[in-house]
Amino acid sequence: NAHVRGIDKLIPFLPVDFCLEAAKAVFRLLEEKENPKILITTGFYVGGAPETDGPPGAYFLYKALKRLGFLPKIITDTICAPLFEGAILNEDLITVPEEVEDEGLFRNQIFEIFLPDVLMAVERCGRTGEGAYQDMRGNDISAFTAPIDALFMGPPPGSITIGIGDGGNEIGMGKLMDEISRHLEVSPCIVQTDYLILATVSNWGACGLSRCLEMLSGRSCLPNSEEVEDFIAHIVSRGAVDGISRLREHRVDGYDLAWIREILEALSGCSLETL
Repeated sequence: NAHVRGIDKLIPFLPVDFCLEAAKAVFRLLEEKENPKILITTGFYVGGAPETDGPPGAYFLYKALKRLGFLPKIITDTICAPLFEGAILNEDLITVPEEVEDEGLFRNQIFEIFLPDVLMAVERCGRTGEGAYQDMRGNDISAFTAPIDALFMGPPPGSITIGIGDGGNEIGMGKLMDEISRHLEVSPCIVQTDYLILATVSNWGACGLSRCLEMLSGRSCLPNSEEVEDFIAHIVSRGAVDGISRLREHRVDGYDLAWIREILEALSGCSLETL
């Protein structure tokens, strides 16, 4: 379901099994090395607060990857970091200030601390061709967005990059920059990733990736609806807002929680043969 904002117009430009392809690339790492490292970024500034789309998807990917034997960390900026405090290990949360003077130095410092085999972005704003960060309304949110996308513009050699988005302005959408310019009314993000996952809601795309990893591994990776609802309640209590209404309510991009139950049920019914 990717019709909102016209994101469905971009699907023909990706492989039919784009979610499974990304999952296979990640899963292969378990065969190549012990405890591969994964850096997951999320967090989108909306009218003074982080939005509810992105952090849940990142959080449950973090849990799934940890269960499979990866070493994941979540990296975000100061406005979004409180959403994860108390939910993940302190040492697994990297907080970046919104103002970074030297992006090259920042990138080197992060990779010195934690050299990732995979970089993932779940609903994380990426820069436009003019170097600005914009929300879906075209507002410049650069002052409230740490340049974490710089990590994806110079990833470690041999690493894999994955972007999950739903609007055209997120990290990874640079892969379809020309198509976004033609089909969507948004200034496209120019930051590319090796793999791009599109969804109506980015959290759902992250759940799709978790389900693919589950099918490949034979191990439980997909959260249940109660877990998702509890985490959304947790982040709303810490200031997260719905991206459409901009209110602190238990909704994601205007969708109530009944939708996540439907999405999880549909994903649970998928098999490798049907993808």
